[in-house]
Amino acid sequence: MTIKYLEIENFRGIAKGKIEGFTQLNILVGKNNSGKSTILEALAIALDPELLSEIIKRRGWYGLDTVLSIFRLRDDKKEIKISVDDRVTFIKRKISYAKDAEFLIKSYNFSEDMITLDSKTLKDERVEKHFRCYFDPEGKVHILHQTEPKLLSPNIIFIDSLSIYDKTPIDAYNSVFEHGYKAHERLIKVINTVYPEIKDIRLFSEKIGLEVIYEHGKVPFFAMGDGFKSAYIYLAYLMSIENGYILCEEPENYQHPSSRRLIVKGIVESAKRNQIFISTHSLELIDDILSEAENIDIKFFVPSLDENGILTYYSFDKEEAEFRRKELEADLRG
Repeated sequence: MTIKYLEIENFRGIAKGKIEGFTQLNILVGKNNSGKSTILEALAIALDPELLSEIIKRRGWYGLDTVLSIFRLRDDKKEIKISVDDRVTFIKRKISYAKDAEFLIKSYNFSEDMITLDSKTLKDERVEKHFRCYFDPEGKVHILHQTEPKLLSPNIIFIDSLSIYDKTPIDAYNSVFEHGYKAHERLIKVINTVYPEIKDIRLFSEKIGLEVIYEHGKVPFFAMGDGFKSAYIYLAYLMSIENGYILCEEPENYQHPSSRRLIVKGIVESAKRNQIFISTHSLELIDDILSEAENIDIKFFVPSLDENGILTYYSFDKEEAEFRRKELEADLRG
């Protein structure tokens, strides 16, 4: 399902705001501290509330203040509200249940000093998911469900620098094959658009690891350049899911131009089967996307936050992007 709008209240730096008009491929551009990363995080929580703990910790763990930082101005007396289409999630700080705290202390060695967040998601005004998320000062997290947990989670991936550098090429290879051989074929097909000489990438032995197969021989994956390695891991995320949502924070980070083009081709290919949201500071990335995405609906969103945390934005489609290039450059470089 393609989501059309996102509404946020009291989440991180955003006191209130709504963005609507999302399409296949959505690109968030703008200056630092304009709300781009927060929008991606809000989308992740709205699409799969159980990503809450990952979103809280993904910017680093600095004790229990890390949990409080998701509330606007650390005001945890106001609940967070995040809505997409027919689904709304409320997050509020709650006093820990005594029996839950006792269970966590005994079973998981939690500290008595813990913070509890209550997350409730309504769909068509009915409770779809309700859980309590407990955080320990050392960063331990435990979820206790108040409703029956669903066996299947939505197809959603949040790709940032941490997710790329925490995953090894073999991890990426295995995750692709977990989604079937067709996912691997899609990945190789994208690689061939930039490196047509590569026939396949396979794991033949644990000792050697992955090997890149050419027509006349094989090369150990570890001998490939760093840009190719990180691009392969990025492609593994992009090619693994279908009929889902992919959130990409600054995919241009640490990428060589050739690997950036490879990632762009992967984004465009994946957008045929998924809804994608990207934040970027790279005019070059945007140029590459515009040159590749001939049959993909693209929309640009330029958010901004005022001193009161009110989120506003303007948007335009890819036909307008060429005429707004100077404007984009000022926002991205400024």
